[in-house]
Amino acid sequence: MSIQTMNKTVPPFSNRVLNVDESLTVATFARMGELKRRGADLISLVAGEPDFDTPGNVKDAAIQAIAKGCTKYTAPASGLPELRQAIAQKLKRENNLDYEPSQIVVTCGAKQVIFDAVVALINPGDEAIISAPYWVSYADQVRLMGGRPVILKTSEETGFRMTPRALADAITPRTKFILLNSPCNPTGEVYTHDALGALADVIADAGIFVISDEIYEKIIYDPAEHHSIAAVHPGVGSRTLLVNGFSKAYAMTGWRVGYGAGPPELMRLIARVQSQETTNTCTISQYAAIEALNGTQESVETMRNAFQVRRDLIVARLNRMPGVTCRLPQGAFYAFPNVSDLYGDRVRNDVELANYLLEEAETGCVPGSGFGSGDHLRFSYAASLPMIREAMDRIEDALNRM
Repeated sequence: MSIQTMNKTVPPFSNRVLNVDESLTVATFARMGELKRRGADLISLVAGEPDFDTPGNVKDAAIQAIAKGCTKYTAPASGLPELRQAIAQKLKRENNLDYEPSQIVVTCGAKQVIFDAVVALINPGDEAIISAPYWVSYADQVRLMGGRPVILKTSEETGFRMTPRALADAITPRTKFILLNSPCNPTGEVYTHDALGALADVIADAGIFVISDEIYEKIIYDPAEHHSIAAVHPGVGSRTLLVNGFSKAYAMTGWRVGYGAGPPELMRLIARVQSQETTNTCTISQYAAIEALNGTQESVETMRNAFQVRRDLIVARLNRMPGVTCRLPQGAFYAFPNVSDLYGDRVRNDVELANYLLEEAETGCVPGSGFGSGDHLRFSYAASLPMIREAMDRIEDALNRM
């Protein structure tokens, strides 16, 4: 039956899906693909993934798993017992958090953990507090489940961090959870121990849940330190879903392995959702993840050091450009400059400026409005130093011509 011959009294598609916006990151990739087909010599500063290869010991562990025939479903669906035990040990060793393996669910990337938690927590009309700038998928995942994302705007003046007062003012009887991301994509900002503690006092009083996205935990630069809100406040730890994974720290984006750790009842519900959704994460990828946690960590530090050098270069170059100001990110691998002083007759907003740079500088970046802030652009520095230098030369020349 074609769509044209379906019952015309029933809308053919879900309103929840129709109300979700297209990702500006995906739209930028599509536009870049079009220009490449026309012969443009493009530099991409769009990608949200390390440009490093997965460490050799991790790849070897996957190859060995295949050779041993470890290619079946995992039982239980929540992940290999050996991997969940390794994650529990990592959380104790590095984050001072005590979780039983039964409180851990392994998923197809950190994004799935968050989505499954939203499925488990949100009823139609419930609210979720998200600080802006935010990662592109947070708000739309809440909308998909009929919830209402409550966006708290932050600014450079507050270090892109929400304040306890703003959080308290945003909480209503319909608030189900707050979503934290530290280090943050796209700003690179990191919450200090004291800042998390102040937020935790408000959260504990309200009795709401926390989803703490810590996927960039290991990509952090001195003197910043990573802290998990679950370890900061005992009253909040019992209501926190800690989200992490292997994509960023171990350059394993395509392997699709993430995990969540949290209160037993919530984790049982997340596991139930996954059992109806993907059954389990790729078995071979799970064996690779065990080696990532238990093997040498030398590659993590090598990558972090390289990112720090690139960060220093791209931020210095951006701040040299008239009309551009950029804070020094404390983590992740993104620069998020304020470009609002460039808006005028030639380009009126961040989308037009990003398109201008794509056409005139042949350099791709992501408009900040996709992250909840139209005053900014996001540049990924998960690219080589020569490529970053060339991109900055092109952008500076294009802005001077503008």
